Amino acid sequence: MRVRARLPIWRRLGWRLTTAVLLLTAVGILTSGLLQYRAQERWLRESLGGLLLNIARTGGLLVDGDLHEQVVRAGRNDSPEYQVLRDRLLLIQEANQLGDAVYTLSNIEGEMARYGVISNGVAPVGQAYRLAPETRAVLRRVLGEGQPGFTGIYTSEDGTWISAFAPIRNRAEQTVGALEVDFRADVYLAQLQSVRQRLWMHSLVAALLAVGAGVLISRQVTRPVGQLVTAAQRVVEGDLSTPVRVDARDEIGLLANVFHLMVDRLHVSHRSLVDVLVRALEARDGETGSLARLARASGALADGLDLNRAQREALELGALLHDIGEIRIPEAVLHKPGPLTPEERLLAQGHPQAGVEILEVVPLLTPALDVVGGHHERYDGGGYPQGLKAEEIPLAARVFAVVDALDAMTHDRPYRAAGPIDAALAVLKEEAGRQFDPRVVEAALAIAPTRWRELLG
Repeated sequence: MRVRARLPIWRRLGWRLTTAVLLLTAVGILTSGLLQYRAQERWLRESLGGLLLNIARTGGLLVDGDLHEQVVRAGRNDSPEYQVLRDRLLLIQEANQLGDAVYTLSNIEGEMARYGVISNGVAPVGQAYRLAPETRAVLRRVLGEGQPGFTGIYTSEDGTWISAFAPIRNRAEQTVGALEVDFRADVYLAQLQSVRQRLWMHSLVAALLAVGAGVLISRQVTRPVGQLVTAAQRVVEGDLSTPVRVDARDEIGLLANVFHLMVDRLHVSHRSLVDVLVRALEARDGETGSLARLARASGALADGLDLNRAQREALELGALLHDIGEIRIPEAVLHKPGPLTPEERLLAQGHPQAGVEILEVVPLLTPALDVVGGHHERYDGGGYPQGLKAEEIPLAARVFAVVDALDAMTHDRPYRAAGPIDAALAVLKEEAGRQFDPRVVEAALAIAPTRWRELLG
C-alpha cells in the first residue's frame, strides 16, 4: 500500500492562502482604522474650532465697541462701564457653559497684548498678556482685518487649548478689540488617545478572526459605519437632537460615542447660542418672551400643515431670530410712533436681508434663513426684499407670516393699539391669496379663537 506523503504545514496551499488572507486583512483593517482615526481627529479639531468661533462671533456682536473703547482708555476695573461689559462677557461664558473666562484683548506689540475686560474680573484693564505663538497670527488678523478665526490645538504652560477670536467693532465699524474664547482640549486629546489604543487592539483581534469570520466581521463593521454616516448626515442637515445610536461595542462604537458626545455638546451650545441671541433681541425690544410666544404659535399652526421635521425646526428657529436684522436699524426708526419717511421705510425694509447676512456665516443657524429672509414676502408678489410670490416663498416663511401678522394685530405697537383676535382672523381671511397663502390661512382659521388667545396671550 502506497503511503501518501504529507506536506509540511508551511507548504500547504490552504495554510498559505490562510496566511495571505490573514495578513492582507490585518493590513487592510489596520490601515482603515488609522484613516478613520485621522478623519475623526480632524473632524474633532474642526468641530471644536467651529463651535468656539460661533460663540466668539456671537459674543462679539453683543459687546458694545464704543463702550469698550471708553473702558480701555480709562484703564479702570471699578467703573460702571467696565461692569456692564464684564456682565455681558459673564453671560456669554455661562450661557455656553465655558469653564474658563471670556475676555477681550487689544494693542498687540510683538509677543504681547493687553487685557481689556475679563469675565472673572481678575486681570486689570491694560495688563500685559503674553500671547502663545499659535495665537499671534490669528489675533493680528482679527485686529488688523476684522476677520474672526480660530487656532489649532496648542499647548502652553497652562495646558492644552483651542482658542477662537472675533472682532469687537464700534459704531463706525472699526475694530477696537478682539473677543477671545478658550477651551481646554486635554479631555478630548485623552479620548482620542484612548480611541487610538483601542483601535489597534481591536484591529489585531479582528485580523486573527478574519479567515473564519470574514463575512461576519464585514457585516459588523459596515452596519455601524452606515449608522454613523446616517447620523453624520443628520447633523449636516441641522438635526442635532436625534441621539446617535450605533449597535457596536468596538472601536467604531467608541468613535460613535465620542461623536455622540460632540453632537450633544454642539446641540447644547447651539441652544445656548440661540438663547443668548433671543435674550439680546428681546432686551433690545423690551418685551421678554415675545419671540418664544411666536415660536410656540408657529408650531401650533404647523400642526395643521404637512411640514416635515426639517421645516418645523427651520420654522421654530426662524421665529426666534426673524428680526435679528433690526439690530442694524436705529431704535428711533424702529420705535417711531408716526409714519416713516421714504428713507426710513427703505432702511426698515432692509432688515430681512441684513438678518440673512448676519446668520449665513453661522452654519448652525442657517435653517432660519428661509423665515428670516422671507417673512415679509407677500403671496401675490408685492412683498420685500425679493418680491417672491406663491410657492416661490419657502413654506416656513409663509406659515410664520400668518402668525407674525396675528401677533402684530393683537399686541400694542408704537403706531396703533392692539385689536381683538376675531378682527385679526377676519383680516387674515380677507388677505388670503393676496398677502397670505390661502392654505395657511385655512389652517389658521381652523384653530379656535380661544386657542389663539392662549397662544398669543
